[in-house]
Amino acid sequence: MLSQKQSSTATLAPNPKKLSDLHLFTMSEGGLDRLNFITWDTIAVKGFAEETIEFHGYYAIERANPTSADWAEASIDIKMRELSVDGVSQNFGPIHASVNDSIGKESGGQVRPGTVYPDVADSPKLCQMYGYMQFELSALGMTVFNKEPILLEHKITHVPPIGQGGGTREATEVNMYRMDDPDGEPVAVLKRVRTHIGAWLESN
Repeated sequence: MLSQKQSSTATLAPNPKKLSDLHLFTMSEGGLDRLNFITWDTIAVKGFAEETIEFHGYYAIERANPTSADWAEASIDIKMRELSVDGVSQNFGPIHASVNDSIGKESGGQVRPGTVYPDVADSPKLCQMYGYMQFELSALGMTVFNKEPILLEHKITHVPPIGQGGGTREATEVNMYRMDDPDGEPVAVLKRVRTHIGAWLESN
């Protein structure tokens, strides 16, 4: 059960490690969260029909200490250190998605200052993550990646945002390129992502 908001003058809460540690509208100390993660990615691969693929796995997010203990004022810098999710396309079989560190761009973002509803202190905050990913399409013998970031957005009421979801905006089209032909024409387009953030991994 999530508790109600702490006083705005409170210090940062300890880094949560279990559900009973989570508090609504409360800023926690920085830490590393390895969380179960589900995504539904709508993707069109050249030569195949567009489809939505369900992925299961986990991600690891590193959170800096918030800039303030006050929920409405605070911001948090975040970095995606790991991603490992797997899905199966009905068109071409297994897909494994992970963070792409090879292009020199870091996957990260920020829990933004302010709240989604500015006149309401006890309202969600906007979390934005700019992701650089790679998708291994093993049956097709290729791995594809994005040069422009995939923007994932979540409206969160607690940190980490376990049990909450989000994804890309409606009008998303991110081109994907072959890793072995990065300057060639795009071979796929990521059109939409929907997400659900689960609880900590048992090994966390």
